[in-house]
Amino acid sequence: MCPAVGVRRMKRLVLVLGPGMAVSPAELAAAWDGDQEARAAGSATVEAARPGDFFGVLELVVVPLAVNLASGGITAIVRGLMAKLAPAQLDQPELEITEMTGADGDRVVIVRSRRTVR
Repeated sequence: MCPAVGVRRMKRLVLVLGPGMAVSPAELAAAWDGDQEARAAGSATVEAARPGDFFGVLELVVVPLAVNLASGGITAIVRGLMAKLAPAQLDQPELEITEMTGADGDRVVIVRSRRTVR
């Protein structure tokens, strides 16, 4: 079925955890929903990545955005959640968080450890 002309899809935040991260997408989604500030933006679910979307990534954390979040706000929320989930395993300066906008308007945030990419 074709989408109706003029109907806009709600923008989504797509969180991509790079290979070798100490946190699973399910853990990040649960932490997102357990955090009052993050949950106010929308509820997180885990979805399968489409083949070829993100090399080596099988699952994504997807949040339909109920409100607009500033880029710095997203980064702060994700960094805080990652620090809570894996404080001993992630050296914060080694955590790289990159945001981009996909062709479909989704806000894509890639979280990876600089140590895992050589």
